[in-house]
Amino acid sequence: MQALSAEQSILDGNAEVKKLLKFVRNNAEDFNAYDMEKEIFSRLMQVGLHAMQLYFGERGTGDIGSRLELEEGVVLKKENRLRKRDYFSVFGKIEVPRTCYRQAGMSGVMPLDGMVNFPERCYSYLLQEWMDFLSIRDTFKESEITLTKLLGLKVSQSRFEVISRDTCKHYDKFYETKDTPPSDSEGEVQALEFDGKGVPVIKKEAAKIKARQSKGEKRQKKKEAMVGVSYTVDKKERPPSEVAKNLVYPEKKKSLDKEKVEVKAKNIRRLASLERNRREIVEELSDDAKRRNPEHTKPLVVVMDGALHLWKLVASVLAGIEYTGILDIIHVVEYLWDAVHAIHGEKYPKSRKWIYDHLLSILQGDVGRVTGGLKQTLSKRKLSKNRRLALKRVITYFENHRQWMEYDKYLSAGYPIGSGIVESTCGHTVKDRMEGTGRRWSINGAEATLVLRSIYTSRDWDEYWIEYMVIENQRLYGKQLEAIGYADSYYKRTAMELKAA
Repeated sequence: MQALSAEQSILDGNAEVKKLLKFVRNNAEDFNAYDMEKEIFSRLMQVGLHAMQLYFGERGTGDIGSRLELEEGVVLKKENRLRKRDYFSVFGKIEVPRTCYRQAGMSGVMPLDGMVNFPERCYSYLLQEWMDFLSIRDTFKESEITLTKLLGLKVSQSRFEVISRDTCKHYDKFYETKDTPPSDSEGEVQALEFDGKGVPVIKKEAAKIKARQSKGEKRQKKKEAMVGVSYTVDKKERPPSEVAKNLVYPEKKKSLDKEKVEVKAKNIRRLASLERNRREIVEELSDDAKRRNPEHTKPLVVVMDGALHLWKLVASVLAGIEYTGILDIIHVVEYLWDAVHAIHGEKYPKSRKWIYDHLLSILQGDVGRVTGGLKQTLSKRKLSKNRRLALKRVITYFENHRQWMEYDKYLSAGYPIGSGIVESTCGHTVKDRMEGTGRRWSINGAEATLVLRSIYTSRDWDEYWIEYMVIENQRLYGKQLEAIGYADSYYKRTAMELKAA
């Protein structure tokens, strides 16, 4: 094939622009704004295609002479004919001619590939990023339809999943080397939260979760994704009465400036995963917290619900590190509702007053007194079997978690006492994309999407994509670029410049 002509690309591009402007002038009276805008966009796509052809024409074919000497004295000779490479850009497909260097029994080397940083697949990095950006929000089929509607490109829905699996593979390396947030952007308290969220999986994957069921037990259709967050927050002291009132009587909150009454989490790092086990998630985010607070000058708090196995795991991972464990206050409120319903029934008119009084006592540090009162009620009141069981569950819950219910100390220290950050992460990072009518996932497919959504909801998307391209360039072309004397710092420098911008 022939090398691309830069001059011809310029001529073709200029001709396309002239035709576009002429079309607009000649048809302005006959088109409404909507139809004209569509036509202009379609024609601009052709201009973009010629511009990309010009780019490759200017870059040449990667001809570096008659031979290419690799490491250990391996010499490759230049072939006479050019080798074609399909490049699927956001403007359409381009056939890129490349000079090939080869030796018998060895794969050919095309220096242009490394010079321009071609992806391993035919899809351009920009197109891949847009494909991922669509598929982390919508189904792969919907993403295919959207791409076709916006750009007129035909990309099969199966390719979206393949690309997402490729893109997520450098997650660990990215976060291992990622700079910690600037100290002046961080809060006064380092916090960790963990939880789990079910992901619907295909039948083959569901069968692996639990092969045998007890009589009458339904087969599980979901696999739990482990979810964790690491963030910082400023201290905010609150009186127990204010917290109790806001939780029980939210409609009575004063209409104040939100910035004055709400404490915002800062620099939230989110991670949701199906393939990583619980310990790996806890270790990953605990390491993030340590990197952000290396001198342990900030108090470390862990806020979670009542899953005792998670509390045990956190204690194991954070062994030797001082931290404060805090039971999510919302779960305490939910158990108090269970208690009042067990004692007085669901139609008890003073339920909220009962909840408020008991919650206030707990927030003031009187968990033992509240639990003791519930035990007395259990022994003295005549309750149905189901109500007795419900009240016993509440008592057991408070006894099992009492060490993480010292709310008087937490409030006076200004610590967060709710796990709202991880719960919202379970919603918008996991549920919003993974659940829906007919959605069933393979473990690998779900993992790729969860990891990419974790990056996106952590607000690291742009930085990750830059780093992803740098890593891929070194992986695919590092040795080639060294052999031809091409500056291996080129893409690292570009990445730094883009980050600064």
